Amino acid sequence: MGSVTIVGLGPGPFGCLSLETWDVIRQAPKLLLRTAVHPTVEDLRSRGVAFTSYDTFYDQGEDFDSVYRAIADDVVEQARVADIVFAVPGSPMVAEKTVGLIREAAVAAGLPIVVLPGMSFFEPLNLRATNEK
Repeated sequence: MGSVTIVGLGPGPFGCLSLETWDVIRQAPKLLLRTAVHPTVEDLRSRGVAFTSYDTFYDQGEDFDSVYRAIADDVVEQARVADIVFAVPGSPMVAEKTVGLIREAAVAAGLPIVVLPGMSFFEPLNLRATNEK
């Protein structure tokens, strides 16, 4: 039996990743991205990080709910046999439906799950508003 670790890719620039998240990504036995459509992904590629994305699921799904359910089911199924790192844009705890679905399914399956904090897309907006005053 494996486990699931969920991390956030932050709001964009590679420098917004926490050191803990970067270490987890670098050492991931298997890295799955909810989507590769994110500015940090090019930095991952340039640093030789191997990953698989779920972008094709969006083309095949009828709506976002079915896509997110299919992604969550696949992540948990893969985690039944191996340790998985699942990365989402922004923060795993802000507006990420897949994270809730994965947590629910992992707990039901008895799989260990860890969710690491990450910077959301809101922090840079708050900084910009504060700096403009």
